[in-house]
Amino acid sequence: MHMNTGMIIREFQYPGRDEKSINAYSWENVNQVKGVVQIFHGMSEHALRYNHFASFLNENGFIVFADDHRGHGKTAVSPNKLGIIGNDGFNMIVEDEYCLYKLIREKYPDKPVFVLGHSFGSFIAQEYITRYGREISGVILSGSACQAGIDITLGRQLASIQRKLFGEEKKGYLLSKLSFGSYNRKIPDAEHEFAWLSTDEEEVIKYEQDPLCGAVVSIGFYYYMLKAFKTLYSEDKLSKIPAGLPVLIVSGEEDPVGAYGKRVRKLFELYEKQGLNNIKIKLYPGMRHEILNERNKIEAYHDILNWLIQNV
Repeated sequence: MHMNTGMIIREFQYPGRDEKSINAYSWENVNQVKGVVQIFHGMSEHALRYNHFASFLNENGFIVFADDHRGHGKTAVSPNKLGIIGNDGFNMIVEDEYCLYKLIREKYPDKPVFVLGHSFGSFIAQEYITRYGREISGVILSGSACQAGIDITLGRQLASIQRKLFGEEKKGYLLSKLSFGSYNRKIPDAEHEFAWLSTDEEEVIKYEQDPLCGAVVSIGFYYYMLKAFKTLYSEDKLSKIPAGLPVLIVSGEEDPVGAYGKRVRKLFELYEKQGLNNIKIKLYPGMRHEILNERNKIEAYHDILNWLIQNV
């Protein structure tokens, strides 16, 4: 697989849900366009981390768009604003993505648009398909999970109390410790705080050295996210996902976010029970949270590409 070194990335800003300026990128170095992939990045990271994957998609006929969510990347404006997503932040991010989708539609009116959501971005995507599932051609959920359970309920209660006590802009250290504190426990002698992201140490170091990655997010971030999880799996919400929407669920078997496959399968079963009839799941043995940054990521790249081509 050759990488195009003359990769052209376009950086632009667009007005989000409340006219807030959202920073975004597009990779449009494609000769014959098969379709468009809109990437929703994860928590405490940013869109440019998908550059390598976007280049691969470009080489294979797919345009890519990705924004930096509120409180992330260049949308955050300054380092002390990282992790602060503002009032009703979760829903605002869902709507920001739809604003970007409308811009993509204007530019490529007759091309299929797919959503790829990773981790936190996959939860945004889970909500997105209950609102806008009829407008897209398919969704890929990477590093995802079914976020329902006693731990989620307790987290929500804690976030609610902390928000009242400290306000929503304070860093959620305790919530972060409870969320991620155990993520390395299945990795013997983990040398890095973020070892759970990938078995590729080089990628982990890159993440840890990136000033726009790894910030502890705000209490408000947890509050709005955990609040969203409360209704995300209700019959009412799920029934709004079009039954025929193509869904691809991909995760590493060693990914703690998906409870080492358990909560990933739970999500698949939930959707299946809901009557979604075009849904696939693949768990990668030996891979951790970021399958797109794993040592054998090319396997995942090709699986995603093949799925995209099948669903164009």
